[in-house]
Amino acid sequence: MVALPPIEATTVVAIWRAREAEAAADPRSAYEGYGVSASALGAPCDRQLWLGLRWASPQEAPSGRLLRIFERGDIEEERVLADLRRAGIEIGREQERFALAGGWLRGKVDAVGVGFLEAPKAEHVVEIKSMKAADWRAVQKHGLAKAKPEHWHQLHAGMAALGVARGAYVAVNKDDESIYIERVRLDVEEAHRQEARVERLVAQHEAPLPIAEDAERPPCRFCRHRALCFEAAMPRRHCRTCLHFAFGRDGNGHCMRFDEPRSPRRQQEGKDCPAHLFLPSLVPGEQVDADLDAETVTYRMRDGSTWTDGAAEATA
Repeated sequence: MVALPPIEATTVVAIWRAREAEAAADPRSAYEGYGVSASALGAPCDRQLWLGLRWASPQEAPSGRLLRIFERGDIEEERVLADLRRAGIEIGREQERFALAGGWLRGKVDAVGVGFLEAPKAEHVVEIKSMKAADWRAVQKHGLAKAKPEHWHQLHAGMAALGVARGAYVAVNKDDESIYIERVRLDVEEAHRQEARVERLVAQHEAPLPIAEDAERPPCRFCRHRALCFEAAMPRRHCRTCLHFAFGRDGNGHCMRFDEPRSPRRQQEGKDCPAHLFLPSLVPGEQVDADLDAETVTYRMRDGSTWTDGAAEATA
């Protein structure tokens, strides 16, 4: 018989629920990333980035425990910056945001530091992470690019955006407070390659093919878009999933149907648009017809049924 997991104390549950309620009440909770996060560049799957850019899957609400993890990361950043100052490193440009690829590749750097003893005169973009002992040892043994490619790309995008040729990755072991610092040089070709990758995905109206055929294998197993790729789920309805939508710059777009600009907030409100038509590659079916006058598109769904996008509810 499988052992049942221990039941959390009522007070612990209350802590998580209170944190979740507090976060949900924050106006920023409705925010969805305008573009591709720099840390997401570590994902090998272009389809994952494209679906995220299109806001195709339901927005995820972080659990109370995850919110506490985020808070711990913020606290650790302050501690590490204080330690670097103690070591004589001059710290500036803290939490500076950046954008590349027309504003669609976005992120922030923890700081820029000057005075690292290994290269005292060189500016370094500083990226700070705290992690469990196993991950920390993996970074120490295999190096940042291999052990944590998402962090390598995050640091690299910041270096490219700020025009700083060197970076310092500071990893803190949560178990014993050990600190590992790895200095990296800017790979200009890779930075350009990733920026071009995002620009291509922004311009692409067809969803890239899945990177794998088995939903139970990495990287698909824990991907938030798994239902869209393997379970015939329908995407969310808003401007970014509509075939009339065109991306602009810095999170903004344009509705080609009504010839109107669309701010990120208005893009979300597109769920109520009477002219909304899903991008065909997002529909789990085969397009079999289209009526330009009626503004409808008909699909044969995977279960054999027929569905007409854009038709009145009574006739759909």
